Amino acid sequence: MRCAYCVPSAILIAVIILPSTVVAEQADWSGVWDTQWRGGGAVLQLQQDGDRVAGSYPGFEGVVEGRVDGQQLSGSWVDAAGEGLFTFVMSPDRQSFMGRFGTGEWWTGMRTDTELADTLFGALDQSSPERTLKSFLRAGNKSGQGRSDRLGVVIPLLDFSTHEEPLTAYDRIDLARLLFQIVDRLTFRIWELRRHADLSAETEYTVELAQAGSGVSYTLTFRTDQRSDDSGEQAWRLVVPLEEQMRESLQDLLEIHGGVEPHSREHHELRSPRDALRTFIEQWDKVRMGNSGLFLKTMDLSQIPAAVREEEGALLGEYLIEVLYRIGLPLRQEIPDDPNRRAPYTHFVHPVGVVELHPLQQDDGTKRWQFSSETMASARQLFMSLEDMPLADVSVRGDSTPFFEIRNQVRSIHRNLLQETAASMEVWQWLALLLWLLISIPLSWVLTWLVDQLFRLKTGEGDDHSLSPTIRFLWPLRLIFVATIGLLALRTFGLPQTVDIPLRVVIGATLSIAGGWLAYHLVDKVSKVLEAHSSRYRYRDEILRSLGTALAKLAVIIGAILFLAEILSLPYQGVVAGLGIGGLAVALAARSTLENLIGGLTLFADKPVEVGDFCQLGEHLGVIEGIGLRSVKVRSLDRTIITIPNAEFVNLNIENLTRRDRILLRNTISLRYETTPDQLRWILAEIRQLLLQHPMVAPEPARARFLGFGDHSLDVEIFAYVKTNDWNDFLSAQEDIFLRLIALVDESGTGFAFPSMVNYLASDSGVDEERTERAEAIVQKLREESQLPFPNLGLQTRRELRDTLDYPPKGSIDFKSRPDTE
Repeated sequence: MRCAYCVPSAILIAVIILPSTVVAEQADWSGVWDTQWRGGGAVLQLQQDGDRVAGSYPGFEGVVEGRVDGQQLSGSWVDAAGEGLFTFVMSPDRQSFMGRFGTGEWWTGMRTDTELADTLFGALDQSSPERTLKSFLRAGNKSGQGRSDRLGVVIPLLDFSTHEEPLTAYDRIDLARLLFQIVDRLTFRIWELRRHADLSAETEYTVELAQAGSGVSYTLTFRTDQRSDDSGEQAWRLVVPLEEQMRESLQDLLEIHGGVEPHSREHHELRSPRDALRTFIEQWDKVRMGNSGLFLKTMDLSQIPAAVREEEGALLGEYLIEVLYRIGLPLRQEIPDDPNRRAPYTHFVHPVGVVELHPLQQDDGTKRWQFSSETMASARQLFMSLEDMPLADVSVRGDSTPFFEIRNQVRSIHRNLLQETAASMEVWQWLALLLWLLISIPLSWVLTWLVDQLFRLKTGEGDDHSLSPTIRFLWPLRLIFVATIGLLALRTFGLPQTVDIPLRVVIGATLSIAGGWLAYHLVDKVSKVLEAHSSRYRYRDEILRSLGTALAKLAVIIGAILFLAEILSLPYQGVVAGLGIGGLAVALAARSTLENLIGGLTLFADKPVEVGDFCQLGEHLGVIEGIGLRSVKVRSLDRTIITIPNAEFVNLNIENLTRRDRILLRNTISLRYETTPDQLRWILAEIRQLLLQHPMVAPEPARARFLGFGDHSLDVEIFAYVKTNDWNDFLSAQEDIFLRLIALVDESGTGFAFPSMVNYLASDSGVDEERTERAEAIVQKLREESQLPFPNLGLQTRRELRDTLDYPPKGSIDFKSRPDTE
């Protein structure tokens, strides 16, 4: 028999075994790792042989040895500070590791780029003073603030002979860091370091370097000895002065910066030409990852329209970085670092343009150094002129953007495709534009058809609109798709500004107009859908729909206008700001409009009525047909439309008849005076039974009561609630009740009273003398006993008379005999 658990078991075993197999695969630890621990770090070079790993971190004269088990590396470390055990575990992407050593100390690392590895572990060139200094500066520039451990690899470049006391590896790194901070404050050209070529007979060489903008100088000393190999070449080392001397010199150099050493990111504030160029080069890698904010700040892009400034600035920045790659990226110490400099700094001059940085005053009063607008305008022409120049250092160039990748592919196909034509356009760019049109137009038709099928833009449309769905929806969609594909294409075409900017303006204007047109009519369509929904569910959301539709249309119009103004570089910001200043005047001029708008918002918040409600509005009676931003429309009983401004509507006494849960039935019937008390009692009882029996009448508080004596009738009041909020249903129920009342009155033997005068012809019976005498005798007795009840009954009498009558009267269904009478 087949096992029901075999297949699931096999799957479970596979799930367990497969990850184990992957984990069991041995990791490769060979390479250069940039590592850190609490309070420090080191650049670690590892070499793996089988499952054995050995390595070093020269900064601290440290070595590591360990054994690999899957993704884990365990072993021991030894450096100038001590020794111990460690455990590293490589991440799944094999680009970083997490480790620990000692008692709860962490040690993390990540693989370094090729440039850093070559800088820190490549051959150190000591063949001349300038090359020794260049190697030292390259390592120092890579070290960064707080990573002085990276300077450990250049310790062989330094001469510590002036220090008599023994130095640990940590001491040597601290002194190297201090010396680098001094040199970093100076400005000089490496190739100008040695004025004459022959130093073969020299063992010591000194050079005086100055700080830009302050006149403070510092002397560097180089010493040489013979290499240990048989080459016989000189090995120049940079002499490290005593710590006290270096700190004093560093303080003098920091005076121009307020006596405080700049922090690691202070160059992002672009206070000098060095800061601007350094930030520009550092931030280029982040531009390729989509973070271009700081990169764009290094360039004066004020001549480019704001709407296309970011994309155009990134493209021009890439042209400029390609120019710098061909000129050769300088050491940052070769660029002036004077924060008080006012004159522009010219970095490169060519017949077609210059690479120049200049200071620009900001709105907050600070000064920011940027590549000049002239430099940015000529960046493309500079690149075209230098394109055939080989890169000065291939290792420092990162990945290219799609534009340069495409251009390199075009170049590999045929060099003539890069030939410039009219408007500085290259041949391949004209072909690319033509290809864009050939692809985008049919593609936009297909995409529009898909959107139409998905959202049914042409369905559900009545004949109440003067424009067809094709004009309202389909054509704007097609234009939007063509323009959007064009924007995506322009990012990779790298067109010259003379073509790119006008084309972007046309595309942007198309998006603004077509997008605004489409959005406006989409608001209408959505509003109609919501209106149908509201009608189906008794207009519950009609106020929100009406106000939302009006506000959405207004927002679409304003947004489209502002976007178009941005595209056309119109100064709308001043107009918007002026609205705040002229707000009072606008408010006074449009007071009634604002009142109606606020009234409409009040109606939405309070919701006293909904569309379709039947209401009494002051002297008007009718059905609410529409609630807008300005007014409320009411359909009167005469079928006319009454328009009431919102500001006036919210102040009316509104009686919403639709929201009644019941309708009051209240009427008085008049019976003839000839009706006897028992007849009246019978009628009252029958009416009460009728109200209780009727299915349309609420039992509570339905009642029928003898109300009083009218001029011509005995009045009986009927008070009851009919269980409906529909007036027609109420009239039907009332009609049925009244017809039944006629039958009851007729059956009782009496009749309805009506204003009339009856003349009775009979002889006068006169006054009953016996009863008169009896009444007068009683009153006389009360007078003699001082018991006459005028103006009021006596207190004792009132107490004796209180509650002595039977009520309900004897014989009624609710009668209860009094205890004192039993």
